[in-house]
Amino acid sequence: MAFAVLSCGGHSHEHSEEAAHEHSHVHAFTAYTPHMEFFMQHEGLVVGEKSCITLYVTDLENFKPVGSNVATAILKVGDKEQKMQVETHDKGIFHFDFIPDVAGEGHLGFEVGGNSAHFHIEVHCGHNNDEAHTHEHSSDEHNHGEAHAHGHSGHDHNHGDAHAHEHSGEDHNHSEVHVHDHSGHGIVTEGKPGDIPLSKEQSWKIDFATDIAAEESFAGAVKVAAKVEAVPSNFTTIVATTSGKVQFAGNLVVGKNVAAGEAVFYLEGGDVTDNDAAVKFAEAESNYELAKADFERKKLLFIDKIVSERDYQAAEAAYKQAEARFNSMKRHFGNGKVTLCSTIGGYVSELLVSNGDYVEPGTPLAKVQRNGDVNISAELPVRYAAQLSSIESVNIELPSGNVVNVEENGGRVSVVGSSVNNCNMLPFTVTVGELEGVVPGSVVTLYINSADEKSPGVTLPRTAIVEEMGSFFVFVQNSPVSFEKRSVEVGETDGYRVKIVSGVKAGERVVTKGAISLKLSQGAAALDPHAGHVH
Repeated sequence: MAFAVLSCGGHSHEHSEEAAHEHSHVHAFTAYTPHMEFFMQHEGLVVGEKSCITLYVTDLENFKPVGSNVATAILKVGDKEQKMQVETHDKGIFHFDFIPDVAGEGHLGFEVGGNSAHFHIEVHCGHNNDEAHTHEHSSDEHNHGEAHAHGHSGHDHNHGDAHAHEHSGEDHNHSEVHVHDHSGHGIVTEGKPGDIPLSKEQSWKIDFATDIAAEESFAGAVKVAAKVEAVPSNFTTIVATTSGKVQFAGNLVVGKNVAAGEAVFYLEGGDVTDNDAAVKFAEAESNYELAKADFERKKLLFIDKIVSERDYQAAEAAYKQAEARFNSMKRHFGNGKVTLCSTIGGYVSELLVSNGDYVEPGTPLAKVQRNGDVNISAELPVRYAAQLSSIESVNIELPSGNVVNVEENGGRVSVVGSSVNNCNMLPFTVTVGELEGVVPGSVVTLYINSADEKSPGVTLPRTAIVEEMGSFFVFVQNSPVSFEKRSVEVGETDGYRVKIVSGVKAGERVVTKGAISLKLSQGAAALDPHAGHVH
């Protein structure tokens, strides 16, 4: 299914039994503009005959069908220009019926949504060509397996001279479709036997993308596992303010949301009479009343100079202490119980006691934390001290598999150990805001990039690499609808991109999203040797 049988509206193809096994070659061309991919197929253009042309246009922003539903085709052969505009109801797919008027070499251009592509093409003059791509020359016969397609974004070029072929008794077979444009998208080839097919309609339905293998200066990163913890301002510990038996306030479980000031625990004396919270509250209230009365009495006596200033100040101090203790207990005491509340809104991250436990003052009961900034901490062997002294950037691999940059997410490197800890390791911490799927207690992977000397090499996005039984491979695009599974040797990575030691050359277009879908479909029938031919 690498190349669909071309079918334009209203077409009816009749085949005799004798012609049942004759193949009509489908020409497939691809051109790229900065924003769109143009993939065009036709069975050959013949003067006076209706020629069916199918154009697939993909938006490179999301690799989905282009939003525009109108396309214009312009065929130029010599001084003759034919133009046709079509409107489609199938997003991204345009069908044209052309009846060429003039034979010869020319250009077929398309304009869609402000983008354009132009292809070098040949119009034949009769029915004597079993294959639409056969060229007849005065002295020799040459078979060009595939035509040359040149896609130029927004330009009209005359290639009549540039593509004239002079031959002297040689038989040439051109197996590549050459696609050139001013965006530098390079060469695209037709599908090969053994390729894995994926139609444009199929790729549009999945999370799919391709990219060009780039040669660049590259240095790998130090890769290390790191633990996520909330910053101190985003968590608190509820502790017992007095001794007593713990009683949960409602159905308290780990993960339960609590509001600031909401009751979380109650403390009651239970059967322990000496430490009964109600008894302690009564004592505090009594002491407060006595201290208050004594202070007021001595205040009057001091005015009359009956008591000394020292006695008056001592009574005042005792009164204020008793008042503070009583008010503190009064805020948390009711119905014979002490109420303990959370000071922040968040969720219960850890329960440290069970319902009914007896606790002493200061005993931790639970931890409450809220979402927000987190510290991501790791420990590195001493051999990485040099890299840590020249950090350029830090990337984080999230639990979802996505990779984000610390600086781009408002984060920073907050701790770089200048000396080893008790485990003879160097501590390292980055602080960053809330991230997708990252919660305190989880583990992520850090890629610490240093400013060390970089070396040139071919790199690909990490998402292009697929692992299978310990080996790595990628899917190289031979055409927008056929892909070659190719083994690669991988090198260093910075979390985003991977250095390719061997298997892929710079300039080749590789699947960067959707590789898993191709892997799952590789068991299906491989591309037939006659794929792209109409029977």
